[in-house]
Amino acid sequence: MDLTVAAISDVLDRMGHRDQVMHSRMRPVAAAAPILGPAFTIQAVARPVLAESPYEKELAATDAIPDGAVVVFDTGGMTEAGIWGELLTMRAQARGGIGADIDGGVRDLAGLERLAFPTYATAVHAADSYGRADVIGFDEPIVCGGVPVRPGDLVAADLDGVVVIPADLSEECLRRAREKLDLERDAGSMLQDGASAQEMYGRHGVL
Repeated sequence: MDLTVAAISDVLDRMGHRDQVMHSRMRPVAAAAPILGPAFTIQAVARPVLAESPYEKELAATDAIPDGAVVVFDTGGMTEAGIWGELLTMRAQARGGIGADIDGGVRDLAGLERLAFPTYATAVHAADSYGRADVIGFDEPIVCGGVPVRPGDLVAADLDGVVVIPADLSEECLRRAREKLDLERDAGSMLQDGASAQEMYGRHGVL
């Protein structure tokens, strides 16, 4: 990704969309590399029931991940289980998935590192999700990290966090974010040449 979450967030702010960054608990937990792609959404809820057919919808969801997609997975606040791990990641990669943003627990971090699959999450927990959380739907609108996400919205993640770009704003937002980064590079050159912060901001209007 040639953009940054911070630059995208700044642009969305100025476009009147000021609540597009997921909450600060969403952090890189494995293979911390930037990602940018359309969202494929999965919804789970806490469900302390030992069902006869565990993982049914979770497996179906994983088998439906589109090529180039970012898995955006909300667990309804359930963090005391690892609902995403190495085997699901292997299938996601085989389908062409490029990363995952999980508002919940993940496990198998060593495996995720070996697979070089960028994974952002709010918790790490070794316990199995069976009997603790259950997928109830996928490829439909959800709220993840406090931000509404629709299938096809663009999701960007890096060391600063995760931001959601509504699909209908994506082209303009990405163009303006690239323009902002160009200005920031010019501003950085000014500062390295000895300009004051006030001079830099007065010329470029970025911070």
